[in-house]
Amino acid sequence: MSNTKPTYQELEKRLAAAESIVKALKNHEVDAVVGEKTIAFLLLSEVEKALRISDAGFRAMFELSGIGMIQADAPGFRFTRVNQKFCEIAGYAAEELLSKTYIGLTHPEDRQRDMTDLARILRGQANSWSIEKRCVRKDGSLIWAGVHGAVLRDDTGRAVRIVAMISDITASKQAEQELRDAESAAEQGKPMRPKKVVDKKARESAGRKSSDKPRLKRR
Repeated sequence: MSNTKPTYQELEKRLAAAESIVKALKNHEVDAVVGEKTIAFLLLSEVEKALRISDAGFRAMFELSGIGMIQADAPGFRFTRVNQKFCEIAGYAAEELLSKTYIGLTHPEDRQRDMTDLARILRGQANSWSIEKRCVRKDGSLIWAGVHGAVLRDDTGRAVRIVAMISDITASKQAEQELRDAESAAEQGKPMRPKKVVDKKARESAGRKSSDKPRLKRR
């Protein structure tokens, strides 16, 4: 990678190229440009460039309102910067998160997968990673998080920090599970019905049975 500092005109071109990506993220239209993973890769590239050029440029990219952003040191992966969106996702205040680690919020059953990806980053075998994992919020509730991250290295190639985009994908994971449950039930010959529909049919059936009973005549 070249160590030549980009000119102001070059920086303007880079930010202009990322403008449509930033706009889509701010409008919560993550797939509006070219797909989530491609957006993550492009945006993280711009974040890395902005960080190398100036702290002000990095802050502007980092504080996007539509996506969670974190920065953590290496190799401990303690949070060094978080944006407001990630605070909302995790349920913590920024000050609280700065005393925690990226791995520390991961559900215990998903930590091994998480650490395997980060180990490859530390060994220089990869410069970016993606993972879908469960995280524990401050209130103890579980959420699914989609993570797209990249590593920043010094001139010797040593990993010094990570930057990642993190989004709450709990709703989509629940929808996937419901679809799998429905398919499984269908394969067993037990099609699933929405609860409200079942209850309505049960009430209608009970009503018919009740109306079929002989009524006593008044004398």
